[in-house]
Amino acid sequence: MKWSLRLGRFLGIDVFLHVTFLILVAIVWYTTRQDGLGKVLFMLCMFTCVVLHEYGHALMARRFGVATRDITLLPIGGVARLERMPAEPWQELLVAVAGPAVNVVIAAALWTLSAILKIDPFLKIDRLLQGEGHFLVSLIWWNLTMVVFNMLPAFPMDGGRVLRALLAMKLPYDRATRAAAIVGKCMAVLFAYYALFHVGNPILVLIAFFVWTGATDETIAAEQRTLLAGARASDAMLSEFRFISPDDEIRSVAHIVLNSWQTDFPVVENDVVIGLLTRQDVSRGLTAGPDLPVRQFMSSEVISCLRDEPLEAVLDRIREADLPLIPVLDDNRLIGLVTPGNTMEFIAFRRAIAARLA
Repeated sequence: MKWSLRLGRFLGIDVFLHVTFLILVAIVWYTTRQDGLGKVLFMLCMFTCVVLHEYGHALMARRFGVATRDITLLPIGGVARLERMPAEPWQELLVAVAGPAVNVVIAAALWTLSAILKIDPFLKIDRLLQGEGHFLVSLIWWNLTMVVFNMLPAFPMDGGRVLRALLAMKLPYDRATRAAAIVGKCMAVLFAYYALFHVGNPILVLIAFFVWTGATDETIAAEQRTLLAGARASDAMLSEFRFISPDDEIRSVAHIVLNSWQTDFPVVENDVVIGLLTRQDVSRGLTAGPDLPVRQFMSSEVISCLRDEPLEAVLDRIREADLPLIPVLDDNRLIGLVTPGNTMEFIAFRRAIAARLA
């Protein structure tokens, strides 16, 4: 995620802090200057619990063979980016509840500690939820509040994913997603209404926005997943394209860009793809010297795919690496290119065919 600072790598997963989180810390410090340090410390403990919550999702997903790209801390909570959702609805259900389960464990441990220290966990609950009471007990009730809030059926929050998983046990995945998304958007409207007209809480407005946009994105992703089912890289690849040599001059590539549809090129030497030259690389080369060879500006880290690979996996790889294309190989021979644009055209055609057959 852009504008994020890397905090470290724990249990094989990178943890990032979005810069907007630092703005939140500054706001809390400024608005509570009399007890600023205590408030900031409490907030840092809260977000430590958020990180552990996200690790609950990530480690449960790992048990089903799903890796987590990273975890990012935002002012409205944390996000664990899984490479994909588990294949089976019951697996998604377990991944969804794993996060809140971590908060239950944290709350139980703190409750036990408060009992040992003879601290009444029910003392002035209304103030504890606002972090105005005993530090330890406030953290207990904050974790329990987080469990209840996350389990609301506001897709794509945890409770919404539980709802989608339960629906997917009886319905096709895309229909289950659409149904959960409708419930999530209704919840987002309620969040926004309550925040604007009752409590005036801007964080709740941000959460409402996150839920609404997240539900929309999840619906689109589920539809694409359905439309890409069974498709291979060769089904959507471009078979008419140009490739270039590493010894070609940048000016010759610029001429191709100006006189054809193609702006990004695989670089081939001795029938082997050894690099990729993008439009940005061409511009950089023209600035440095139009007579310089392509090999000085190409990217030599080549990500390719085989013709029979699932198209959905190839598209995920393109998005993750932020690539304009991926070469398609057959017996190490370049036979085509998969691009985001052409894949979207393939999806559009499949959508049109599905609508006609419906």
